[in-house]
Amino acid sequence: MSTATSPATPVGHPHTSLGRLSFPRVIRSEWIKLRTLRSTFWTLISAVVLVVGIAALVAVAIPEKSLLVDRVPEGQRAAIEAQSAAFATTAATAGLTFASLVIAVLGVLVISGEFSTGQIRSSFTAVPRRFPVFAGKTLVLFVVAFLVGLVSSAASWAVAVPILNGKGYEGDLLSSDTLWAILGAGAYLGLVAVFALGVGAILKSTAGGIAGALGVLLVLPIIANLVSGLTRTQWVADAGHYLISNAGQGLAGVGNGDLEPWANVVTVLVWAAVAFIAGSVLLQRRDA
Repeated sequence: MSTATSPATPVGHPHTSLGRLSFPRVIRSEWIKLRTLRSTFWTLISAVVLVVGIAALVAVAIPEKSLLVDRVPEGQRAAIEAQSAAFATTAATAGLTFASLVIAVLGVLVISGEFSTGQIRSSFTAVPRRFPVFAGKTLVLFVVAFLVGLVSSAASWAVAVPILNGKGYEGDLLSSDTLWAILGAGAYLGLVAVFALGVGAILKSTAGGIAGALGVLLVLPIIANLVSGLTRTQWVADAGHYLISNAGQGLAGVGNGDLEPWANVVTVLVWAAVAFIAGSVLLQRRDA
């Protein structure tokens, strides 16, 4: 006699392909990592405090309009009147440069920290194609930095304008120019974060990434100003308007030479896009 045997039931294995790790899940994972990063909270708080605190200090330091007008000859008072209209913008955006440096440091740390700890290998093991991981980091970081820029810029205007109104200067919190400046400041900080993330991915080093990002944001504009001032070379001055930091100030309402608002937007976008694309390509080609 022979005993009938039933066919063996195939053993199920959990799916580990990228198909199960949808992009929303990657984004959720990157959000958790950013939220639990020790430096995130203090970095973002520092950015807000810098923007709002410096706006308040500058607004307080600006003398009353009547005193300022009385100090200049009568023939120059019209020019002072014209300049005073921009004092609210000057005060509200005075801390934006410092905040952009802080956000840039965070952008580098988000990626370089994973390289230094080796956590990036786990991320790439779960998502072998790698690009979704980098895209998820970029999206999460941009949204967080954009919101921080939006909140801090709105708060800086809310602090500076009442102080300056009390000193006789004009300033309207609800004007279209103010609202666009607030939105532009948020977009600038968001794109600075993307730029710094790309630099961190390119250099794979915390020290090198921070030095590279801050060099572009802070040192290059200083060099451009020095060279154009000492040599009186106009093309250097014109080229300086296309640096990411100068174009970012233009986004936030500060004049940037003769550049139109759309040119400031395109300039910052190009800087961020180039860093993002270069970082993405190198992540695909190099070992983690």
